[in-house]
Amino acid sequence: MIKVDETAPVPIYVQIVQGFKREILRGVFGPDHRLPSIRDLAVELKVNPNTIAKAYQEMETQGIIYFKRGQGAFVAPGTEEERMKEARTEIKRLFGEILAIARSLNLTDEQLQSLLNDLLAGRTHGPKARKEA
Repeated sequence: MIKVDETAPVPIYVQIVQGFKREILRGVFGPDHRLPSIRDLAVELKVNPNTIAKAYQEMETQGIIYFKRGQGAFVAPGTEEERMKEARTEIKRLFGEILAIARSLNLTDEQLQSLLNDLLAGRTHGPKARKEA
């Protein structure tokens, strides 16, 4: 489910939006699936209900969800192609964040490529795992 990090520089409502996007892309919430109520989600995430309302408003503005009067918020329908396009956009965004972190650590392109290759090959402990495998 969605988690928030109060110490992160990203506003909590944005973290909630990003979390729902990931859950929708993973298929946890399909088209026309009813989302938790603002009150219930606020209790679950231990955040102010206004923060949840702001996240839901942002998702409605982005066309991710829609509201039914008296019934709550629902995932907007979308084609598989639209979902894949959104997934690619989210992956590119995450890669951009990773690249910025790598650059701040002065990692070379080769070191970053090696890390990615290790992950793709299922080796999560870097060069040592390669030697031991």
